[in-house]
Amino acid sequence: MSVTPSTYRDKGKYLIIIVLLLGLFLRLHYIANTEFEPVNWDQKNYTNMAIQIIEKGIYGYLREESNTLVTPGFPIFLVGVFSIFGYSDIQETHMIVRYIHAFMSIIYMWLIYRIGQELFNRPTGLLAALCAAVYGTYVWMASLILTETIFLTSFLALLYFQVRILKYNHFLDHIWGGILLGITVLIRPNAIIIAATPYIFLMIRHRRILFRQIIWGVSTFAVVMLPWWIRNIITFHELILVSKGGSANPFLGGTDPYLKGTIPWNNIKPEDEMAEGIRRVKEGFRTDPWLWIKWYTIGKINNMFIKTMYLGPYPSFVPYWYEKCLKGLHYALVYFGFAGGFLASFWNRNALFLYINFLLFLGVQLLFIPEARYTIGMMPFLMILCAYLAQLVCRGVVHLVRR
Repeated sequence: MSVTPSTYRDKGKYLIIIVLLLGLFLRLHYIANTEFEPVNWDQKNYTNMAIQIIEKGIYGYLREESNTLVTPGFPIFLVGVFSIFGYSDIQETHMIVRYIHAFMSIIYMWLIYRIGQELFNRPTGLLAALCAAVYGTYVWMASLILTETIFLTSFLALLYFQVRILKYNHFLDHIWGGILLGITVLIRPNAIIIAATPYIFLMIRHRRILFRQIIWGVSTFAVVMLPWWIRNIITFHELILVSKGGSANPFLGGTDPYLKGTIPWNNIKPEDEMAEGIRRVKEGFRTDPWLWIKWYTIGKINNMFIKTMYLGPYPSFVPYWYEKCLKGLHYALVYFGFAGGFLASFWNRNALFLYINFLLFLGVQLLFIPEARYTIGMMPFLMILCAYLAQLVCRGVVHLVRR
């Protein structure tokens, strides 16, 4: 039987299974062979909040009273897990959450593959999914009792249906896009920033505003958000769209150029943090505009992507050479993704779509304290863009060799 290029292409579609199994193995291996300490900080706060909801029916973060400091996506997820598996031995229940995260990672790796395939081709999707499978941050974050894994899964599902809206513009794609936007916003509100991107691209392509499609998406988004809005109106007698008060602290923390400790935290009341942050920004841009421009652009980008990596103790779990490979992969994705994605956006509209969404996401994060944790939702854009560029280079080399 003859072997043709189409035969290789048919077999190539099964390579994603190997990539998914590799990613799952790395996460399960780390979780199963690590002795985790009792959680603290945000992980403990989310745990206490979920238990409080179950036992007292009070939806409150950090306090034993109702509030809207965090949106309900992740707390409700924890409530579901705790209700099913119990929480008398919280360490054991946390392990269950970690294993759920590990298996959930199959979904977001597959979504990265499908996004790359839909926008460019299968090799792009495979290479991007491989990056996600071995990327150190994504392996480690499966062990965290935080929003990271379910946010990334929901966010990439949203992005996938945005890609389908661009390519096919089907009714169901708009419906699913609105539903997934609502779910993602209820996990992390910053996802709202990319809501309009596919509709702007459609408007440019068709040279008119597609009101019917926009209404489909907005309506389903509102249906998902409605219980949260109604709860806030009943409880607080005002319409709170996402959260209130929770972003003031990281916003104020972002007003300390190059993190030199210039914020007098002890002298600022929690309810005044947002106002103090705004005051510091205004004063900073007025008295030393160049310093603050650098800080809110290059400075914060450098802090988030270069100076720090969101790896936790994972480097100590792997061999030294593998740790170096993980860091090398990260820096390659950052440098080539930033620069190559910018260049590719000039000749490929799909690359432009990814890069604009990436910049929108980045722009929101630059408003707050620059932590490597905030890059989680941005790295898939860089992975797909780098994979696209890598397969272009490989095709060019093969073409030159065959000439």
